[in-house]
Amino acid sequence: MPFNNSVLPLPCEGGPPGSRLGLAGALAAVLLLTLPVLSFPVEGSGFGGGAHAQTPYAGDPGPTSLSLEEALELARQNNPDFRVQQTQVESVERQRRQARGDFLPSANISNSYGYQASGERRVESVVIGDDPDVLSSSYSLSMSYSLNGQTLLRPGQVRAQMAEAQAQVEGAGSGLRAEVIDSYLSVLQADAQLEQARNELERVELNLRQARAQVEVGAATPLDVRRAEVQVGQAEVQVVQSENSALATRLALGRLLAVDLREDVELVTSFELFDPDLDIDALLERAYQANPVLRASRRTVEAAEVGTRSARSQYLPSLNVSAGISGSVFQARTLDPLFDNALSSLSSQFSSCLEDNRLRELLGDPPRDCSQFNPEIPEVEEAARQQVRDREQGWPFSYRRQPLSMSVSLSIPIFTGYSRSNSVEEARLSERNAREQVRSEELRLNSEVRTAARAVQTARRTVELQERIRETSTEELRLAQERFRLGLASSIEVADAQANLSQAERDEINAVYEFFQSFAALESLVGETLR
Repeated sequence: MPFNNSVLPLPCEGGPPGSRLGLAGALAAVLLLTLPVLSFPVEGSGFGGGAHAQTPYAGDPGPTSLSLEEALELARQNNPDFRVQQTQVESVERQRRQARGDFLPSANISNSYGYQASGERRVESVVIGDDPDVLSSSYSLSMSYSLNGQTLLRPGQVRAQMAEAQAQVEGAGSGLRAEVIDSYLSVLQADAQLEQARNELERVELNLRQARAQVEVGAATPLDVRRAEVQVGQAEVQVVQSENSALATRLALGRLLAVDLREDVELVTSFELFDPDLDIDALLERAYQANPVLRASRRTVEAAEVGTRSARSQYLPSLNVSAGISGSVFQARTLDPLFDNALSSLSSQFSSCLEDNRLRELLGDPPRDCSQFNPEIPEVEEAARQQVRDREQGWPFSYRRQPLSMSVSLSIPIFTGYSRSNSVEEARLSERNAREQVRSEELRLNSEVRTAARAVQTARRTVELQERIRETSTEELRLAQERFRLGLASSIEVADAQANLSQAERDEINAVYEFFQSFAALESLVGETLR
């Protein structure tokens, strides 16, 4: 219920002038009255659970007038269901970039670091020796390239999917347009019914005044006044219900637009009656070409055809090329075990050298110099130790590079456990189902376009008949009122004529907007504007 803050009594009203309690009450009242003004939404705040930036904030008064084109534009920008459909195009666009990227080689680089604790080195139950603590690091750089039939066909398949997604978005946009137009017409229809209800209330109030005047001059009875008062009450009920219907239709339109519409928003686009010139065959031809649902079904067939070719490509060979380089470095943290191993190896070589010299002496060959393997010589021992030191350094980045490695492989699948044949059959079934869906859509479109065209013609004829009935009812009411004024008829006759006119006016309004809605439905089926 509307109210005016200025008439609310302050809490200090009636208190002694200057009292602290009254002053505090007044300040509290002023604060309470100004709180709604001070509370406003902050742009970019987290309140609202992810509302889109174009959606008005709660409490936004909204536009005072709204045309049909503005409503359609708001719906395309804000309607959440339509925005969800639009994301399909973005998803397919990402798939297209990925399909292009499949033709590029892949590269990988890795770097690792490790530590191995000291301990015995064993081969099964045999102890070979002791290993020290070892730090290790390595790197590898590899490139590979793969090419197969699915990779070659993937861009074409994604293009077909993109066309399918765009057609589905167009279909969703066409459906949204039809819903907005229907809702817009419903608001205009509710406004017209509200205007009719108010006019009806004025007529019955005039009848009530006439009945009272005739009672005063003795030309009518109090019963006639009571009957007129009942009509006034019924007309008031009709006004209240029409007001509620007008508000409900605005809320429904606001939901489609994803905005808050004012209760008194004015719809400025007008619709005028016309005589439709409909050629069923021409309409069907245009519908087969432009209907968004049928176009999306045809795009689905194209995508299914590419999917079948992609499934068959599993029988083709695949090519793989790879190349890589790597390097590693190992460094022991404790060198004593390595020194022992190096000296032990020298001792073994020294013993082998001495044994070889004895054989050479028996054969008369000159002996070899074994001093270079004698670990008891300080210089030889130090050289062995230095060699270990030189080998066990450079961690973590002084890598010892391995030779370049390359490989090329060509694989031809022979038997994969019927997985390829199953994939091909599933793709064929999907393609066949898509073709059947197109045929089903064509049959549905043929039936619905014919039905919608007949509905438009019937609605236009109904408007003409309802207009004639309303004119006849208007004349009937005028004659009944004149007869009642002259005392030749009772108030019952006037009440019946009044009810007939009211019903005729409402029926005419419903017929007019049913014509516009049926014509909009026909345009939605055809997929094009028909005027």
